[in-house]
Amino acid sequence: MNAQSLNEQRMRDQGDQDVYARSAPRPHQAERTEAAPATVLVFRDLHKQEIQNYAIVGQTLWNFSSQHTEKIPLADLDLPATTKANDDRGVSFRLPGTKEGQ
Repeated sequence: MNAQSLNEQRMRDQGDQDVYARSAPRPHQAERTEAAPATVLVFRDLHKQEIQNYAIVGQTLWNFSSQHTEKIPLADLDLPATTKANDDRGVSFRLPGTKEGQ
């Protein structure tokens, strides 16, 4: 039993529920209620894929979906079409090292 659990147990045994309630960890703030809009990837073969959580490292886009992690080479994407498709949706898709308007 860790120190916090031991203290909580002692307070419960003493019957001081007010002290216990004040010392209990507060629940996390409400999570975002609506999901952020998905980013769409347009591949060179013209198929599309929507993703939520990703990172671009070097010449690789890492898709961190809830089921698995996927490695996508940037060379597989039609980058101008991907940027335009996301701009049309109001989603920002920018490659590291590029400036706005390029």
